[in-house]
Amino acid sequence: MTTPVITENEVVQACQKLFGEEIDISRDFLYYSIHPSGVKSAYRKKAKETHPDLFAADPVHVQQKQTALFREIIEAYDILTLFFKQREAGAWRPGRTPLRQRRERRPKKDKPAASAANASSRRTGDEIYYRGVLPRRRLQFGQYLYYRGKITFGMLIQALVWQRKQRPTIGDIALQWGLLDAAGVNRIFSLCGRPRLFGEKAVELGLLSVFQVNTLLLYQRSLQDRLGKYFIDASILSYHEIERLAADLKEHNARILAATCRDRQHACA
Repeated sequence: MTTPVITENEVVQACQKLFGEEIDISRDFLYYSIHPSGVKSAYRKKAKETHPDLFAADPVHVQQKQTALFREIIEAYDILTLFFKQREAGAWRPGRTPLRQRRERRPKKDKPAASAANASSRRTGDEIYYRGVLPRRRLQFGQYLYYRGKITFGMLIQALVWQRKQRPTIGDIALQWGLLDAAGVNRIFSLCGRPRLFGEKAVELGLLSVFQVNTLLLYQRSLQDRLGKYFIDASILSYHEIERLAADLKEHNARILAATCRDRQHACA
């Protein structure tokens, strides 16, 4: 199966998601000016600003809005990653497709094989499966499933939203435990500045200690089902696949930890 060529319209929209709609995106810009390092920097900045965890204590409609925005940022980065590979391989040229041309909707395929060109992702309908190198860092289970190409990023977001709906906010737990009152919760919500987690704001205001925040987070996580249950219930992965992938993740994180320790020992030698 051949990886579909990214259209100019898709690339323009992806650039606008990462750099802003005010940027002048010409064909010369797409072919000569835009570089992977600049895109990666813009992506990291946007991802930090829009990550759903920053809004875990906000109302549900705000969480849903931020989750959708975060997903758009990831999809934009995936599109530009494919664009760079195709541009480098000579498979993409300015003017190949008219600007603003709508991409034809393709029929959904069942788990198509990755292309021979080592593409970093593959498409199934409107979803993108990662097909790059596994990151050399510790990963959480959902991240590991995505980077192994077992789920799309959209599936991961849906699973995280499902998981979050099962647990109360740490603000609600703190109220139940008597660690905060309603006035304290309102002070935390009203704290302005850069987007931060509820616990970070509470510590900054002196309303909770770091130990109390960590205790609240541990208790909050104990109230939710494991992420793998979502994929089993949705028939995306089987129970045995989840168990095997969980064991693989444990080995991966152990290797990363061992490599980090070796690097530190060499640095101190």
